[in-house]
Amino acid sequence: MDISIEPGRADHLDGIHALVLEWGYTASRLRTKAWFEAITDSPSHQIFVALSGGSVVGWIAVEKRLFLSELFVAEITGLVVGSRARRAGIGQLLVQSAEDWSSSMGLPRVVVRSNVTRLESHGFYPAVGYTQSKTTHVYTKDLKQPGSEP
Repeated sequence: MDISIEPGRADHLDGIHALVLEWGYTASRLRTKAWFEAITDSPSHQIFVALSGGSVVGWIAVEKRLFLSELFVAEITGLVVGSRARRAGIGQLLVQSAEDWSSSMGLPRVVVRSNVTRLESHGFYPAVGYTQSKTTHVYTKDLKQPGSEP
């Protein structure tokens, strides 16, 4: 499989969206488009795609994040490789692209969080040099928006 990695462009959106759905999210194409445009418009975010035969077979999103403990670091906020393209080194190529971007931004570290249900990732990240540093619980609360029903 011949793979190229490049920054995401608008013409990659359909392939990115298909992988968002495969990843298990129910985001509409319109929501994916808004998310993609916010990433590509931001100097603190980057998305890379893996292409095979002109088709998107994977993508990674990375951002410059502010942490009290270290100030700025990079965080991988999404990584998906299509099920038919897995185990071909594509994830590793995408992670390397995110790491290269992070280094070019002067960021000293890359952080990635992985849901406990994403079992494949728990073997993948250590295999590409990442160390598990902690476990966390994530809590959310929906906020009432002005003009919304009580």
